[in-house]
Amino acid sequence: MVATVTKAVLKQPCNECPWRRKHPAGWLGGYQPEDFTRQIQFDGPPLPCHKTILGDGTEARAMCVGALIFMKNSCKGANHPDYGDALDTVEMDTETVFQWADEFLEHHNNPAAWVEKVKAKMKQP
Repeated sequence: MVATVTKAVLKQPCNECPWRRKHPAGWLGGYQPEDFTRQIQFDGPPLPCHKTILGDGTEARAMCVGALIFMKNSCKGANHPDYGDALDTVEMDTETVFQWADEFLEHHNNPAAWVEKVKAKMKQP
């Protein structure tokens, strides 16, 4: 089992973070969008950052800063004991990270709409 560090190493979500509004819709590594939101909404253990592996010789991973910011954005407390004071290490950011579960689900369950938005932006002068 991979241990999770009770803090976020990054201060902003990485470019590949699924909690970012600009993340490619539906690109969730084989997981369903509901898997992510359920983990947060029902006080599961912290989501690890898929990109940040600590270089201390252990398999420990830092918490996903995008998930932590999402929690802060949606006024969700960290009730699972493994969170420690991790929510205190991030600030709200509703511009970069989704605020509500329904926004996250709509984005990731509707990749065609995301593709159309990207195409429209590419056509703008």
